[in-house]
Amino acid sequence: MLRTSDLDLPKAGTFRVLPEEERELRVQLERLTTKDHGPVFGHCIKLPPHTLQKARDELNEREESREDVVRELQELVRAQADSGQELAQAVAEKVQGRDSAFFLRFIRARKFHVGRAYQLLRGYVHFRLQYPELFDSLSLEAIRCTIEAGYPGVLSSRDKYGRVVMLFNVEKWDYEEITFDE
Repeated sequence: MLRTSDLDLPKAGTFRVLPEEERELRVQLERLTTKDHGPVFGHCIKLPPHTLQKARDELNEREESREDVVRELQELVRAQADSGQELAQAVAEKVQGRDSAFFLRFIRARKFHVGRAYQLLRGYVHFRLQYPELFDSLSLEAIRCTIEAGYPGVLSSRDKYGRVVMLFNVEKWDYEEITFDE
């Protein structure tokens, strides 16, 4: 005779009741259009509520823990630098004086997993050390001029998911005006 205890039934889990506001935001995320997102260029003063909900759902980002996670990554950078390893010390040197927004880029890219964010940061610093010629002459002015010249083209509005869309038309690229490095 087969007993229930012999079956591989999923373990009972926990759940939470979603507040009405959160349910509405999740429904809104499914129906976004290009008009639901902020401008491509310029500063974003306040993120739309549906974007904050997406950050909670997809990245596990919480406003109340954001500063703690940034601090944890900063502490990991210091601890690794204390190990004496050359690249770890270079990472600590490159990020010295950077604000929390800089660290948040790496944390968000790795869905708030600090260890993986540190590995991404190491890769970032390593690449910049390997190819300094790509970054030495890089300036905001050069980037602005390149974009204004249409290399690449940037659509004036975001896609329905809030992403910036860039178009590269290699056929029209004037390599004497805009160099490969630019």
